[in-house]
Amino acid sequence: MTVKKTLNKKAGVKKTTAKKTTTKKPNLAGNIMESANEIWLAGLGAFAKAQQEGVKIFNKLVDEGKGLEKVIKKSSQNATKEVKSKVSQVKGKASQGWDKLENIFENRVAKTLQKLDVPTSEEITALLKKVELLATEVSKLTGNYVADVKDATKKAVAEAKPAVKKVAKKATKKVSTKVTKES
Repeated sequence: MTVKKTLNKKAGVKKTTAKKTTTKKPNLAGNIMESANEIWLAGLGAFAKAQQEGVKIFNKLVDEGKGLEKVIKKSSQNATKEVKSKVSQVKGKASQGWDKLENIFENRVAKTLQKLDVPTSEEITALLKKVELLATEVSKLTGNYVADVKDATKKAVAEAKPAVKKVAKKATKKVSTKVTKES
């Protein structure tokens, strides 16, 4: 029996009687109040700890954010460079395409004008030089000197240009009509 009592004491088991239970109710309420108070104090401690550690954590997060921002800026700059490079490549190819198209068009117009015997600007310039020489020689031989041979040739060319344009328009119409008929 003594062994049983000592085991009960060590284990914290107490015999309860009706009288002791009534006296333990106020103890139970006190224990609950004490536990609630401890929980409250633990919450306050946690809040204080969070306030102290919160600044440290915030600063650490700011530092990590700065590092991440550098990485993001680098990658966006690299992407921007890559896009600009691709755009310039495409732009160059498009420009080459337009240049080829322009050359093809110019060559076809030149061939059409040549077929219609419309003189080129080089031929007209050479002809003007010859006219100037001839006008100078004629004026020397006849004695009637043309005051300004250049003005006279420019005037003749100005009068001839509308006629050349009319011929060129008619020629292009004829050629386009032939091309559509052949198609």
